[in-house]
Amino acid sequence: MKNILKISSAFIGAVLGAGFASGQEIMQYFTSFGQIGILGAIVVSILFGITGMLLVSIGFKLKAISHMEVIRQLSGRYLGMGYDVVIIFVLFGIGLVMLAGSGPIFSQQLNVPTYMGTILMSVLVLVTIMTGVKKVIQVLAIVTPVFLLVIIFVNIYSMITSSNSSADMEAIALQQSSVANHWFSAAFNYLSVVTLTNAAMLFIMGGSETNGKQAAIGGFLGGLLCGVLVLVSNMAIYLNIDSVASLQMPTLGLATQISPLLGVIFSVALFGMIYGTAVSMFFSFGSRFFEPKTKGFKVFSIIALIVACSLSFYGFSELISIVFPIVGYLGYVFLVILIVGTFRIKSKTKSTPQNDDLKMAK
Repeated sequence: MKNILKISSAFIGAVLGAGFASGQEIMQYFTSFGQIGILGAIVVSILFGITGMLLVSIGFKLKAISHMEVIRQLSGRYLGMGYDVVIIFVLFGIGLVMLAGSGPIFSQQLNVPTYMGTILMSVLVLVTIMTGVKKVIQVLAIVTPVFLLVIIFVNIYSMITSSNSSADMEAIALQQSSVANHWFSAAFNYLSVVTLTNAAMLFIMGGSETNGKQAAIGGFLGGLLCGVLVLVSNMAIYLNIDSVASLQMPTLGLATQISPLLGVIFSVALFGMIYGTAVSMFFSFGSRFFEPKTKGFKVFSIIALIVACSLSFYGFSELISIVFPIVGYLGYVFLVILIVGTFRIKSKTKSTPQNDDLKMAK
């Protein structure tokens, strides 16, 4: 049981990142559909559990130490190359959204121009990937669970203390921009985004486990709990949509409503999560083309961050509405690969030399 909880908690820490913490993606994917968006979050909870179990189980069965090796075994050489191209887009796209997300924290909390936060984040990310990422990642690995606890507390407290009725909030919620025209399309796209962006981590997580049954249960429980937290976040925003609808960072608005001091703490936690995600994305993006710390890597990183910083001024919520759905559409192919690959692994297991020898012995 202890190992299952360890796997599920690591799963939650890997999957629930800065996009979830801001509340903006939750608002566009679920809250904007009103009451039916709650059903979307419930559907996602179940599907998260299933895909989480599949990802971790596949990683365990293939003893994954590299996600690309897993992809090649699941999809073959050419589809594997296609997946590599998709991941390059995802790394840059998510990194771009993170830079855009740092600006509204400053403007919403400190009432300073958005571009100041974005430029500061871009500089911090660049300095970090130039000088070394390992220590920063180690520190973030320790404090991220604390950040998540703060975020979870804000969502739960805001949900249970809201005095607004669902009927009153429905009309306001339906006025918010959505990433899709139908609630199920949005829910499935969100599942695809989360699965695609976290597959590499979850494959390797499964590969490090020694008990397949516990890995599968841990993956399912972790996915299910992620979905429940999405549901809670959606409910919190929905029941307070009258006060956070116009905010780029709805969850930060909820924290400030509870207490100005909590708003400051939350903004620091959110900035830290965005920073960690942005560093991971841009370091991985640069590493895909050049060896880290080489001259080529540094020049490439500078150019990439200048381009991303420039594009990020388009706006956080606007970029989420563009980048995330595209990532979701690209992820549809990956979901098919994942399902087909699961059956391929099973068939390979049944036809291993060891099993053939047993059949001959009989």
